[in-house]
Amino acid sequence: MVAKLGSFSKASEALGLGQPAVTKHVQRLEAEIGRALLERGMRPLRVTAAGTNLLRMAEPLVEGLEGLSHLGPFAITARVAVGVPHGFVGYALPQAVRQLRQQLPATRTRVLSGTKEEVFEMVETGSVDFAVAPDPGPSRSLEFTPLYPSERIVITPQDHPFAKEAPKSLKELAQYPLIVPRFHTETRALLEREFRRLKVPYEIAVELDSVEMLERYVELGVGLGIGLRGAADAVSGIRLPIVSLARFLPSQTIGVVRSRAVALSDPALALIRQLEEIGRSAERRPGRRGSIRNSG
Repeated sequence: MVAKLGSFSKASEALGLGQPAVTKHVQRLEAEIGRALLERGMRPLRVTAAGTNLLRMAEPLVEGLEGLSHLGPFAITARVAVGVPHGFVGYALPQAVRQLRQQLPATRTRVLSGTKEEVFEMVETGSVDFAVAPDPGPSRSLEFTPLYPSERIVITPQDHPFAKEAPKSLKELAQYPLIVPRFHTETRALLEREFRRLKVPYEIAVELDSVEMLERYVELGVGLGIGLRGAADAVSGIRLPIVSLARFLPSQTIGVVRSRAVALSDPALALIRQLEEIGRSAERRPGRRGSIRNSG
C-alpha cells in the first residue's frame, strides 16, 4: 500500500493503522530482507529495485489471499496474537480462546511471552494484536481496559500452619523455603524488596520456568509457592490452600493492553469481548479459594 500510494501517511489511512505501525512494519521487512525497499528522500516515495522485485512477487499472492477469505469453507485461517508476561498462565485467557474457537473455528491463537516491558513493546510494534497484562500506566500509544483485580498469594501444602492461620507478617513467611518463577516478575521483585527492607533472610528453594508445576512442588513439601491470582480464577478447582498476601504486598489489575494506533481484526476483537465477559462473570461471583492459575 505504501508503494501504491507513495506515502506512509496515505497508506496508514487506507489500512486503518497508525503511521508509526506502518513505518515499523516496513522497517522490519527491510531488516529481514537486508535491502532498502523505498527511497525515502523522494516525494512521493519511490520504490527501489529490490522493492520493485518484491512487489512484483508479493502482489499476486496478497490479492489471492484476500480472495480466499471470502470462499466459505476454503477461507484462510484467521490468526490472533496475544502477549502475556513471563510466567502468566491466566485462567481467563484459555477460557476465552476456547470460547473463541467455538464461535470462530478457523481462528488460530498465538501466545507470546516476555518481560512486562517487552510485552508492551510487542503491542506498540504490532508484533501482537494485544496483551493481557497489568496496567502500563499513562501512555500516549497504549490503551488499557481493566478485566479483573489480582492479589499476591502464597500457596501452601494441606497440612501447613498457614493453611489454618495466615501469616501475621512477611517475617513469618520468610521462615520457609519459597518456590518462585525463574523470571524476575513484578511479584517476585516486590516480595524480595520487602524482605530486604525488613532485613530478614529468606531462601529460594526452587525457580520454575513453568508455573503449571508450581502446585506440584508445593504439594511435595519443597516449599511455599508465591504467585499472582486474579478474581477470574475464583471458579477453578480447589487443590491446595491459598492465602492472600494483600496485607503485605499491593494488589493490581489485569486487563487488555492494546495500541491506539492499530485497528484490530474481528477475531481479535471477539477474543477481547470473551475476556471482558469472563472478567464480568468473575466479578459477579463471591470470592472462593482455588488453585493458582496466574503468576506474575
